[in-house]
Amino acid sequence: MSKKAQTTGVPRRRRRRRQAADAAPGSENIPRDQTDESYVSRAEREAQLQKWVIRGVIAVAAALALIVAVTFAIEQLIVPNQAVAVVHGVDITVREFRQEYLLERNRLLLQLNQVQSAGFDFQQLAQQEPYKTWINEVNVPDQLGLRVINDMVDDRLLAEEAVSRSIHVDPADLRQAVEEFFGFDPTQVALIGVEPTATIEPTITPTPFVSPTPTNIPAPTATPDPAASDEEASPEPDVTPQPTVVEPTRSAEEVREDFAQNEQDYRAYFDRVGVAAETVDAFFERNALETLLADALAPDDGSLLYADARHILVGDEETAMRALQALQQGESFAALARAISTDSGSGARGGELGEAYVGNYVREFRQAIEEAAIGALVGPIESEFGFHIVQVRSKEERSGADIESQLQRAKLQELEHLKATLREDNSDRFEIFDAWLDNIPRG
Repeated sequence: MSKKAQTTGVPRRRRRRRQAADAAPGSENIPRDQTDESYVSRAEREAQLQKWVIRGVIAVAAALALIVAVTFAIEQLIVPNQAVAVVHGVDITVREFRQEYLLERNRLLLQLNQVQSAGFDFQQLAQQEPYKTWINEVNVPDQLGLRVINDMVDDRLLAEEAVSRSIHVDPADLRQAVEEFFGFDPTQVALIGVEPTATIEPTITPTPFVSPTPTNIPAPTATPDPAASDEEASPEPDVTPQPTVVEPTRSAEEVREDFAQNEQDYRAYFDRVGVAAETVDAFFERNALETLLADALAPDDGSLLYADARHILVGDEETAMRALQALQQGESFAALARAISTDSGSGARGGELGEAYVGNYVREFRQAIEEAAIGALVGPIESEFGFHIVQVRSKEERSGADIESQLQRAKLQELEHLKATLREDNSDRFEIFDAWLDNIPRG
């Protein structure tokens, strides 16, 4: 055999295997390369690709669902329970803050709408208090939010103070708070239709000092201060007189039905804007608690301190000290007040403030009068207006008919004094966090 024939044996064997495969039954219809076990048809490749696509879509959908679930859990479960403030170790949560914010904002909107619908010049009202503040708070969420969070801290402190005084709100107190808020006096209503000669005598219900009723135009009560106690009151809004409409006398049952409908409409209004029923209930309960506290601070059968005082108000402590030294050396109080007092009203009268209920003054000034001996020169007393040198001419406790006109105002003032005192005395036992800024309901 030649050398060439000996070196070509392997190719011939490969040809024989291929020929054997070609000779196998049914092999004539199968492409030659499909006899390899590693071969994957086009249909199989497409099916495999489709499986991977489906798996990818499922994975993406699962990831998105997880993100949504986590976001929901954070927004609905975690964030609402985070603290925006803490009072004596008890949190004020985001959920509570959001609810109070919504309640207060919509209360302001409701009151402003009622004022506007009553025919007042809204542009003119916008320059007067409290309407100016209300409008600013409605339009500036951060301003309203700051007030709300501070009010919530005050409410917690007041609630603790009430417990320490054994003051609790019972169902009758709560019902009375609701009735007063809507201007409903069940005693007076019971007298509708009763002949004047009847012997039934109504019990006078104290005028509510809480938030204005939704059926009346709110009328704020300003707290006088030494620097402005002698100035004339701000003029009332210039309202064009409206024709008087004489309405027929309603029966007692109609008045009760109107009251029930007003309360129902009021609650429905807040339900529509996302305020929970328990938040509205808590609002009325706070009103009831404040009424009870105010009654304890200035009882109807109690007395109020009136004082005749004069003062000199200056802008800095050094000037106040020089004024005090001059007075101690015999300088005329009246002459010095006219010369240097920054309270132009009382200064023109030689510093005279006249006789007034001491609760009309800012807290620091009031305390100075309460503690001062008659005729003594006291000071310098620092307040938000500056530094005062005070001299009390006389002090007198008054009660009964002498304080009737001042009593309801005194209740509110005493309550405000208590809030300020509690806040100062507990300044190290509460904390407000910046988180409230990020959790103001927007829109």
